[in-house]
Amino acid sequence: MMTRDLGFGNEQKLDVSKFAPRKAKDNSEADATNLGDAAAERAGFTSREPVERVARVRKPSQPFDQAFVRAPIEVINRFKRFCNETGMSYGEALDELMRRAKI
Repeated sequence: MMTRDLGFGNEQKLDVSKFAPRKAKDNSEADATNLGDAAAERAGFTSREPVERVARVRKPSQPFDQAFVRAPIEVINRFKRFCNETGMSYGEALDELMRRAKI
């Protein structure tokens, strides 16, 4: 019979009876996921998880048309400032200004 002498002299047996697997934590799976996500973020990877798309809530629709206005830039800028300050769309602002002018 051939012995396996690896050149370390007398082979001694290692007592492994006191070794036991570590007990798993309750949230070990979540911790592993968080660690993986953090490592991926540091490495510059981006998530492939689908992003929820929020639907826009719109007012009841009515027929629309367009009117192209050619005016001096000062007038256009005043109109845009009015829209920005009031938070109105161009159509809402036009309607409001016409209402104020009793048109």
